[in-house]
Amino acid sequence: MSDGLEAYLERPLAPVDDLTAAAVAGGPIAGADALPLADIDRLLDPAPLPVETGWCTLADGVGYVAVRTAMPEVSTAMVDWWFDWHPREPIRYRIWHPAAHRSNSIEAPSEPGAKAHWGAVHHPVEDIGTGMVHARIEFKRPTELGMAADLPAGATVVGGFAGEDTRHMRHTVMVHVFLNEGTGVVLRSRFWIGAAIRPYGPLGAVGELMLNNRRVRRAIIPEGVPRALAGHCTEEYSNLASLLPELYERFGPGPVS
Repeated sequence: MSDGLEAYLERPLAPVDDLTAAAVAGGPIAGADALPLADIDRLLDPAPLPVETGWCTLADGVGYVAVRTAMPEVSTAMVDWWFDWHPREPIRYRIWHPAAHRSNSIEAPSEPGAKAHWGAVHHPVEDIGTGMVHARIEFKRPTELGMAADLPAGATVVGGFAGEDTRHMRHTVMVHVFLNEGTGVVLRSRFWIGAAIRPYGPLGAVGELMLNNRRVRRAIIPEGVPRALAGHCTEEYSNLASLLPELYERFGPGPVS
């Protein structure tokens, strides 16, 4: 049931703030200003990083994307609810970014975790600006991504490994860190595209050893992906900041249908 969600498909996207848009449009950042994946815990510290919004391709061929999004009326409870609610009907995913999102579905985790989305697998179909992709996102506990077990008070982390159903492989480490700020949260999104190449299936471990190198990354990651993903991330999370308080009031909390 769509519950009257069709009206949201007609709404224009919420605008991206000028500074964020300019940071994405300004061209690649210096690789030295990118956050190393090994320092992923640094995202839990609210102190500013050298670059909070930008993109580049690193020397090892990994595509790097950083986006900071202010979400002034959003709470972390809303975020946790959203990532369990929206993949359960395609239209819920579509209203997030009507121009780019086509569908989504979910494989529920085999065992419930402290967060409903931990262990879930989503299958979004979307176009970030480089063509329609049948993606696959395995959501993980923060510790499985190398983050500390103890998060800052009130923070929530949504992250995991992204890949493609059609290519039958994962390739990207994705993390969204939501920290309390003022009356809402600030979101720090990071993507390391090509940092975790691994075929799905029984040969995954062997394939991971063979495929994680600069030559393979250059072959499988189109040149425009970091720039396109940075732009898409700014759009979808700016729009979610506008939509989520209203959606949460209408449909949550309570049992997810």
